Amino acid sequence: MKGAQTFANYVRQDISEYAGNPLIEALPPILSEAAAVELISNFPQPVDPKELTLEGATRIHCIDRLRTVVQPFLLHLELEALFSLLIRRGYVGRNPMSPATVRHLHSLSGAQRYHDAFKSTAETFTVVGLSGIGKSTALHAILSLYPQTIRHERYEGKQFVHTQITWLKLDCPRDGSLAGFCQQFFYAVGDALGDKDYHKRYRHRNINDALQQMEQVASTFFIGALLIDELQNLHLAKTGGKESMLNFFLHLVNNIGIPVVFSGTNSTISLFSEAMRTARRVCGAGTLEFKRFEKDDEEWRLLVENLWSYQWCKQTAELTDEIFDMLYEHTQGVTDFLVKLLVLSQRYAVQSGSECLTAEILVKVSNSKMQILKPALSALRSRDPKRMRQFDDLLPIEDQLSEMMVFDGLAREDRLALLRSVVSREKPADPSPSILAKDHPSPIATAVESSEAKALSEHDAPLDALRAAGWLNEDLFEFSPMYHKA
Repeated sequence: MKGAQTFANYVRQDISEYAGNPLIEALPPILSEAAAVELISNFPQPVDPKELTLEGATRIHCIDRLRTVVQPFLLHLELEALFSLLIRRGYVGRNPMSPATVRHLHSLSGAQRYHDAFKSTAETFTVVGLSGIGKSTALHAILSLYPQTIRHERYEGKQFVHTQITWLKLDCPRDGSLAGFCQQFFYAVGDALGDKDYHKRYRHRNINDALQQMEQVASTFFIGALLIDELQNLHLAKTGGKESMLNFFLHLVNNIGIPVVFSGTNSTISLFSEAMRTARRVCGAGTLEFKRFEKDDEEWRLLVENLWSYQWCKQTAELTDEIFDMLYEHTQGVTDFLVKLLVLSQRYAVQSGSECLTAEILVKVSNSKMQILKPALSALRSRDPKRMRQFDDLLPIEDQLSEMMVFDGLAREDRLALLRSVVSREKPADPSPSILAKDHPSPIATAVESSEAKALSEHDAPLDALRAAGWLNEDLFEFSPMYHKA
């Protein structure tokens, strides 16, 4: 994920710990809940009546607008407030105007390090929840409230040339390796700086050198917060790899002063159960759990109503109690499943010509296109804690989910019928010379009739025949720029 770049615009702070710190004064203002709701939400352009007059193939493109909807929930407000506090508190202990911070930066670039003199104010928190429940969408919405890169030039009349990276978001490598994480880190820093070759400066022979360089880079660019998504991938790490990765994250918090946000599925919690020390630090500022919605949850109803308002079928369907109940039955309160079902069902309704989003169509699409989700949905529907813990393991892989969303139009038989409807047509008669002359201006060189060429090629001595007809060039230098005919 890449964010915006901007130049520093300093705003005086009312909180004493924040005052006089250019890294905090350059951040956007602390938001009220009302302002946060307004900025986090994303409701694309409503359905234009003119769009309903478009051909079905064109309206299919409009339907994908549903996938960009961001409906704020109460948990979004908690996440925004927590991240706002986390990033600012982390900068309190790294004020570049403080002599202690300057000494700390010099220590990181030297051979001898003295972390004991540095007092970190950084914290961590963890976001967990089912896959498809909206964790990553929520984090993206929160991060978009902050420019990713801030350029500083002067502060309080003095030269202050620095580049501040307010946040960096990385996915935990699929193999859970530190080497893979380091590689991602330098690529992400390069993206934030707009330098696609930045990672080439950091090619290391061993992991210790890479980790040391990461510390220096993170401190040099005053990274405000590091977000580690897909943390459940650590389960796949080799022996000892899980502990090494977690210890390094906590080292960034304690010794470098960088706040870290962890995000992953519910299985992430078990990563910390073996070491209480790690668990306490990882959950330092708390744990936010994204749970699936219950059918009678007001936030679920709000989401369904807002998504239902985006209909590109020619007949607008009413959200009846039957449809509302059916939507929950086939998605079990998982927001991503709800969006996928509505998108696929509208595509089918438009392409099939029914042009109305009915309960029958929703059920048909769920039972056909979304068949691969049935085992995971069955686990949720059972409400059996043991089966529900298997939810993420029962989900199809990402490639299968992407394939599920591929638009394939009508059913195979209907599409074959379209092919059969194309009949061979009689070849149109040659246009008259007058039409040909009008539509096609005479070329510079006159085309030779194919019948003449055929006759010459069938001559007993074809070369002599071609030469006699003037088709062979006898002067090898005729087209040379140095040639001057006498």
